[in-house]
Amino acid sequence: MQSIKSIDILRGHCDEISDVRSKVVRVFLSSTFSDTLIERDSLIDIVFPKLKDYCREKYRLEFQYVDMRWGIQTESSNNHSEVQICLREIELCKKYSIATNFVVLLSHRYGSRPIPATIPATLFELLYKVICLNADDKDDAQLLSQWYQLDSNCLPSIYVLRSISSVLSDILSSDTEKMKEAEQKWKKINNRIRTCLRQTAAKCFKQGQIQKDEYDTFFISITEKEIVEGILTASDANQRTLCFLREIENIHDHLSDSKVSKYIDMNYSTDGKPIVDSEAENLLNNLKYSRIPNRLQSSNIFSYKVHWTSNGINREDHSTYIDQFTKDFYRAIKEQIDQCVQSHISIVSDPLQHEILEHAIQCKTYVTKFHGRIDVLHRLKEYIMNETENRACIVYGDSGCGKTSVLAKTAIEVLKWWSNRSVSVILRFLGTTPSSSTIYKTLLSISEQICKLYNLSMEIYPDVLQLRHQLETNLFLKIPKNEYLIILLDSLDQLEIDAYDCQWLIKSFPKNIKCIISTLPSHGGILSNLKYILDYNQSSIENIERLLILVPPFEAQTVEIIYNVWLKVKQRSLSNEQRLFVQQWMKEQIEIVPLFMKLAFDIICTWHSYDPIDDQLKTCRNVDDCIRYLFNHLETKHNSILFRRALCYMTACRNGISQNELEDVLSLDDDVLKGVFEHYIPPIQRLPGILWTRIRNDMDEYITEKEVDDSSVIFWYHRRFIEVANEQFLSKLDETEKRIIFGNMIDLYNETWKGKNKPLKISNQKLIDKYHLMKSSGEIQANRLVASQPIEFIDVNGQVQYNKRKLNELPQFLCKLSPNVAIPIVVKEVFFNYPFMYAKIQCSEYNDITHLMQHFKEISTSKLPKEVIDMKIEINILFMVYIIIGHLLQEYPNNYAFEFSSRLLSLFGIKSYITDLLKQFDEKSIDHCALIVPYCQMRPPGSGLVYSMNKHTTSVSIIDITRDQMVAVTLSDRIIVIDMTSGHTSFDVQLPKLNEPYLNLTTINHLDEQSTKNSQQFYFLLNSFHHIYFISIHNDIKFERTSLIGYVTVEIFNLKRNLCIITEMNSNSVECWDLLNNRLFTRIDSIFSPIKTIFCIDIYSMIVILCQDGHIHFYSIIDWTQSLFTHRGTIYIDQQLNLIINHGRYLIYINENITPIDFVYIDLKTINGSKQFLFDQDIIKLSITFHILLKSKSIKRIVLPDTDKLNVNSLLCILLTDYSLYVIHKCLEKNLSYVCIDGHFDIVSFHENNRNTIYTARGGIIDIFVWKCNKHSMNEDHHLHTYELYVSIDISSSPITTIKPVIASTPLFLCSMENGAIHMYETAQIRKAYKQMPPFARTNNIIETVELYNEIAITLDNQRRELTLWSYQHSTSIESKRFYSENFAIDKFVLTSSKSDRNVIFVLIITFNNRIEIYSSQSFHNQPIFYLCLDSSINVHSTRNGDFLVLTNTGLLFSIIQQSNENQQIIFNKTNDIQLKTKCSMMFSCIITLDSIEHFVVLADDLQSMTIWTETYLIYINIDQTSYLKSRHLKSISTEQTQDFILLHFDNKLLILCHIELDESKKNGSIKMIPLDTIDMFSFTVDYLAAVNNEQHLLNLYNIRSQNHYKSIQLENVCEQMCLNTSGTYIFTLSKRRILLMYRINDCRQLAKLFLYDFVLSMKANNDFIVLAMNDRRLLTLMIADPNDSSIQEKIQRLPSRNSCREMQPATIRLVQHIERCAGMKPSHDDDDNDDDDDDDIMKESNVEFNAREESDSIGTIEERERPVSAFCQVRHFYGRYSPSNTNDTVDTESDVMNILSKDSKYIDTKFADVGFNEEDRVKETDTRSPSTTTAIVDKQHTKHDLSDIRRKVIEYDQQQLKGVQLANAGSQNLKVLNSHPITSNTCTLL
Repeated sequence: MQSIKSIDILRGHCDEISDVRSKVVRVFLSSTFSDTLIERDSLIDIVFPKLKDYCREKYRLEFQYVDMRWGIQTESSNNHSEVQICLREIELCKKYSIATNFVVLLSHRYGSRPIPATIPATLFELLYKVICLNADDKDDAQLLSQWYQLDSNCLPSIYVLRSISSVLSDILSSDTEKMKEAEQKWKKINNRIRTCLRQTAAKCFKQGQIQKDEYDTFFISITEKEIVEGILTASDANQRTLCFLREIENIHDHLSDSKVSKYIDMNYSTDGKPIVDSEAENLLNNLKYSRIPNRLQSSNIFSYKVHWTSNGINREDHSTYIDQFTKDFYRAIKEQIDQCVQSHISIVSDPLQHEILEHAIQCKTYVTKFHGRIDVLHRLKEYIMNETENRACIVYGDSGCGKTSVLAKTAIEVLKWWSNRSVSVILRFLGTTPSSSTIYKTLLSISEQICKLYNLSMEIYPDVLQLRHQLETNLFLKIPKNEYLIILLDSLDQLEIDAYDCQWLIKSFPKNIKCIISTLPSHGGILSNLKYILDYNQSSIENIERLLILVPPFEAQTVEIIYNVWLKVKQRSLSNEQRLFVQQWMKEQIEIVPLFMKLAFDIICTWHSYDPIDDQLKTCRNVDDCIRYLFNHLETKHNSILFRRALCYMTACRNGISQNELEDVLSLDDDVLKGVFEHYIPPIQRLPGILWTRIRNDMDEYITEKEVDDSSVIFWYHRRFIEVANEQFLSKLDETEKRIIFGNMIDLYNETWKGKNKPLKISNQKLIDKYHLMKSSGEIQANRLVASQPIEFIDVNGQVQYNKRKLNELPQFLCKLSPNVAIPIVVKEVFFNYPFMYAKIQCSEYNDITHLMQHFKEISTSKLPKEVIDMKIEINILFMVYIIIGHLLQEYPNNYAFEFSSRLLSLFGIKSYITDLLKQFDEKSIDHCALIVPYCQMRPPGSGLVYSMNKHTTSVSIIDITRDQMVAVTLSDRIIVIDMTSGHTSFDVQLPKLNEPYLNLTTINHLDEQSTKNSQQFYFLLNSFHHIYFISIHNDIKFERTSLIGYVTVEIFNLKRNLCIITEMNSNSVECWDLLNNRLFTRIDSIFSPIKTIFCIDIYSMIVILCQDGHIHFYSIIDWTQSLFTHRGTIYIDQQLNLIINHGRYLIYINENITPIDFVYIDLKTINGSKQFLFDQDIIKLSITFHILLKSKSIKRIVLPDTDKLNVNSLLCILLTDYSLYVIHKCLEKNLSYVCIDGHFDIVSFHENNRNTIYTARGGIIDIFVWKCNKHSMNEDHHLHTYELYVSIDISSSPITTIKPVIASTPLFLCSMENGAIHMYETAQIRKAYKQMPPFARTNNIIETVELYNEIAITLDNQRRELTLWSYQHSTSIESKRFYSENFAIDKFVLTSSKSDRNVIFVLIITFNNRIEIYSSQSFHNQPIFYLCLDSSINVHSTRNGDFLVLTNTGLLFSIIQQSNENQQIIFNKTNDIQLKTKCSMMFSCIITLDSIEHFVVLADDLQSMTIWTETYLIYINIDQTSYLKSRHLKSISTEQTQDFILLHFDNKLLILCHIELDESKKNGSIKMIPLDTIDMFSFTVDYLAAVNNEQHLLNLYNIRSQNHYKSIQLENVCEQMCLNTSGTYIFTLSKRRILLMYRINDCRQLAKLFLYDFVLSMKANNDFIVLAMNDRRLLTLMIADPNDSSIQEKIQRLPSRNSCREMQPATIRLVQHIERCAGMKPSHDDDDNDDDDDDDIMKESNVEFNAREESDSIGTIEERERPVSAFCQVRHFYGRYSPSNTNDTVDTESDVMNILSKDSKYIDTKFADVGFNEEDRVKETDTRSPSTTTAIVDKQHTKHDLSDIRRKVIEYDQQQLKGVQLANAGSQNLKVLNSHPITSNTCTLL
């Protein structure tokens, strides 16, 4: 149940909330000046740092303290503002602190009682008159008139004490002697004035002329005033305040000591003896013993007694007291913090409520600054009250005009305007909080607030348009009609640029919702885009102007009126001269915005009536001038270096700096400290807090406090201050100052000086002499007492919290330093710092980290020293890895150590920083994931993979890239749209769940006819066999159809009109549907034969219908007003015709019944141009026949190239057969020819711009071929074809589903797989990698089973013919294999060890033909050492002593025992048979241990009896407890061989524990059956059983010994596999999304959560390792690294991969060089392998044409491109649309084909319209000539090749599935495949 306050916050009712939502504990420390110095030093040195750490780490609060007297040499201030500042700080502490806010330290001093800084005029004049009446006091009267001036600008008037420097200018002198002399003069003057005023006030009070409070003005100390404000008038004093009293017991006996005057108030008697100031003592005692105890409870008051020493109170003589005091202080503050926080004072744990509060507090702040603007408010009220207006309202105006205040005021006023309605307000000041920094985060936050308000549910989509759609079509509509909602979005221009198109803005709101947005008028085109959303061009001016509200500048007359109001509020006025100046100043301004007004007013508001007017004000013409004036004035007023540096530090941070951070960094700044400590060095070298406080008080109106990165920070409240501060301070820094300022910030976050002394070089000779610093040359070792900056800490709930300030600010300041300085720091503290990067990955987005790495990667090495260049190389290598796996880490951050170490372990000991990072993984990552990588498990960077994406979880059937290469569209059971420039998911479209796959996808980018480039909508037309959907990117289904018999064609017909052609299987009719409007546009019912397929030719508004009877019909729409198809013609080809496609204006088909024609095409333009119906003989069919025919006419598919063009004019396609492919092309742009590449290919792809590179796939292997045409050296009309297998990549056991070439400066391609993974590879890099990267060991087939035995792993493949022995602990290598032919297969294998040598393993294999074979692991390839053929099925178990027990399905039992022959060789012999009496055809058997003896147990088929056998006896036991056996279908019988129980698992999921006992005679036994649970799977070992119930997602743990269930673990997903390690210490589960989880059994703690790169088929664990059989046919080994294991580090260091002293092999050197080249850090000529150049040449030669045209293209370059201006733009996949008529095992029809051009091209017009318009809409064409005969010269070159001579080598690389790369012809010297048969005869005829 939400509280009323929480509901009010949600509803935006912020009247009753606090002005701040603080996250600070801010304590004002009140004390007298000199006597508590030791206590205050101890607090600063010992207590305050501990409190800072405690608050931040436990509660994420910032602890701040305010000590106005520490660190300054004198109590006096030049402008006498100390009292005002102290009371102001107490007020702020009470306002902001959520716990303790005031602490007082009192001893024997009452405190300073300075003369008043101001005295009311009536009081001063009364006193002055009294003084003047006494002739003896005339000098005093003159002194008063000299130092006090009348200020009539104050209402009522006051007398103001002049600043000391106005009379005694040397008080500010840098000369210490002059300054001290001026101080002494002032001290005398001050005493005279104080005495005079006190005597006169006492006299007047006694006579009743003045009141008590007026009298107290002259007698009360500053300390008492602080106590009154902090304790005596505080309502919550006992919860927020403390008092510490110190009594020096014998101080009155030592009044003559030299130092005693510092500890007690004293006077001197007439004879000069020191006496106690009785007046001060009485006032002090009244405070200590009366007023404070009457207000505070005793537990809040701490009292101490100490003895006086001649050295005063010091740490040496009073160490016990100081120790107790600091302990009490810390404990008392800590207890108050705990109590206040636990009572939930101002702490909000809900992030949404926190966000709402932040904006509500800002709203109250801005409302206080609101004045005037009645006209603007009136227009906003009219908009809100207008119930017919459903569009958004736009408030715009120049920067500083007051838009923000207007919206804040509206948020308050709307509750009054709609006082009779239930109103909620959602308010966001954009860009002021992390959750309002982007439009996506803003809409998400608004959606969450709406759901919380109205109890709705929502989806969290990854895309802003999907969120908008959800708001528009779901959430808004569910808001009750009687509930009204106002959404206010201020400063749209503060968002990132992706929000400027305003597509996220809903065009039409429901009647009960209003939206108001503010923006700058000329920033990023925002206002123009908003106007378009509002239909600005289509609405009347009156209709639209009421929605566009300008906030204009003020008129000068208005300014004067407002100033008068403001002055009255401030109780101020102006002199006539000043007023005239202001009037004239305002009249001279061109425009007056509120910010200018505010700045000007703040200046004039400080004027006294006697102040002269500063002529510089006349030069302030705008806001920036006023800000500069303010800065200059404050820089003069305060210490210049302190002021400048403070503003630099605050402005340089991204969103502000915390109070503690600012004080810390200023304390680290040596220049600041030297500037501040001109005359005095305090015992603790830290900036006195009062100095920054004074500056902040003078800028309080322009600084706001807000929360950033979970911390309370201060920052400029308006952007103009940011820009001016940048211009005036940061931009003018030279390199030295930058290094100092940014270096100090880095030192702060890096904890460089935490707990250390930072040297401070004093240059002032007088200070050097004063403090005897000659020996150290003026250098002192100063601990600056900066707060700690840990990367993480544990909060009060035990949760890890990250220091986001450090994570975000440290890198950004490093980017500002020079590379020579920054790179060494960023290497050590950021990139190669495991705790930092682990936290950064948890808290930052992928782009933030990549941009950071990219910054350092792109730094030029030209001026860097070698050691820094070496560091940069390692950064680049790290960047290469992160680019690949960064997106994965966003979802699975615990994979960080695994992903990096599995790729970089090969560089251990070679690259120093990578080595250090790997060591950190071993030492620190086990706290997050207790599984480490024992050796390199993935390929290092440089193997070709450049990007990986795992958003899909099912097979990806389509992947396509838009023509501009900027967006990829992918389809599985959902649609994911990927931004190719960043890798981010742009859209994630959830599709309806079907029990069949989606087959086809067309992506449409809809542009309205009247639209601008920014107004767009995306739709997807997709279909399965029985379903059709037209769905928007927001999951809004616009059109859907279902067919029981299935669809033969679903195709876009006309993009401009949203038309789609739909035809069912075996149907005689065609339907044309308007998709957006969901209506039938037209229909054709005149087809006489069932339709086989239909082609849509958009450019001619034509459809081509192929019927089952062999006829082809041509229909088109000639007159769109009639909405009818016109029959244009018909031809007959063949009933068996299946292979037919169209592309643009051409229809292409292959008829294998017609020879010797290879293929035929028809120009559809002639049909479209004819005005008459055309018959068969009227339509020209151009045939292509190669002189040497294609070797195989069984063409199953025609593959068209991908293209980035709308018009395709080149002759280029591939004819694909079962055994080869033919690349049809024009040789050197002359003759038509082909090159034949032999092989079986499931998928073929290529790109027109890179036509010589052919990408093919079969299963999980990608073969890339490169071919080219060469002129014949003897005959230029003859051509020579060459091709080679450029590279072969074994991607995965998961089949490749699509390949998509990417056009860039280097060849790339995307591929997708059945397991949902999508990868991008760099082709040339893969080819080069194989020479340096050896292959990973893998089996030929997928592994089905893995078993571990000692240090050996044994696997069996899914074909059950390949048994493999692996070593796995120190590297994954295949020791030996045994293959079986197709006639044999392995049914089972059993392992045991030699009796004489436990390292020798014997493997017993049972084949499907019941043959037993036994092999030694040392002779696995040899003949079996024992074999036996049986006639019946068998089951085998091994014993601990190395023998085998065999049971046949006929009940025959025998042993195969180990023996030694005369040569001491192990042999196996069979024992005699024993025939069992029970029927056991199911062979349910196992071995258990009873009385330390192994027993063989056989369960009867009927489950009614059990047989127990040993070498000495045979026992039959009846099973009576059949009530437990509800199911007679036993799935498995299991046991742990050393235990005395068995587990029975039935098909009804029941698991039963059977405990077996034998009597003493060993002739009888009993079985105790204990039902455990219904489970899906289980695993057990020793004493523990783990069982999974997937329905409940529970992992149940049982203690078998106690036979009870004792713990449960809640799983997140369905468990697919599980296993226990050998000792039963850990349980491993594998969940549905390939998540490996590891739990420690004794405490159920999750020790690891790891996403696995591929499917796992089997897994086993021993005490040190877990081994997983991966779908990619290899083993993945992980080492168990429990952080509680004290020996784990020793185990890790014993791994060979952790030996940093291993010898560098040549192969390793080559590998490192290759990685460096790929990282861009090693020039290619440095490579000692010249074959790399040959590799490059192959690809370069094949891409000459492409490179010339696309020279500027780069995949890494992000460009802004205009979208095509057309009604629709279409993205279609090029792999052929599914068509039932063309779907069988060998035929797959393509949707597109190349333009076929004859040599005599003048007869063929290749210019046709862009996709999306009818040709008639674009170009006016001439008639087409149709000659009676048309011929073309076609050149055929026959392919001769011998692939057996091609070298094949295998490497492996992949983050997810990549395993092998097989290369052929690696280098120009190797064999090329040649085709060299030129043909020049006529081969093209007319049919």
